[in-house]
Amino acid sequence: MLYIGSVPIPVSVPPFPFDAVRDLLGVVRTIYAAAKEGGSSREELARIAQVGKELSRALDLAGSPQQGASGLSAAWKVADRAMLQVNDLVDPLTPAAPLLMAARSRVTGSRLTLRSKPQGR
Repeated sequence: MLYIGSVPIPVSVPPFPFDAVRDLLGVVRTIYAAAKEGGSSREELARIAQVGKELSRALDLAGSPQQGASGLSAAWKVADRAMLQVNDLVDPLTPAAPLLMAARSRVTGSRLTLRSKPQGR
């Protein structure tokens, strides 16, 4: 509730973007897989995993009918915080190829190797 003077005014919380948060969770899982394959430290892997846990927590909060509007509001706060943390997981210089290879590997269940594009493409 928002109060203007002594009059309460209901504040609506926008619908939670379940699909977009699930997509972002998939991206974080891909970042984790690429980092693990690339030999990242346990600390770095734990940092990435924590972001994924926060996104999962946001989905749980938003999807819980027992939580109601307060759960939806909490879900937004958790998701917003996690989205800021996702920004810190990569930078503009991070090559996309390892991320794409990790994603493909997760889909196929096998390790894939990078190959060069054929000449003339």
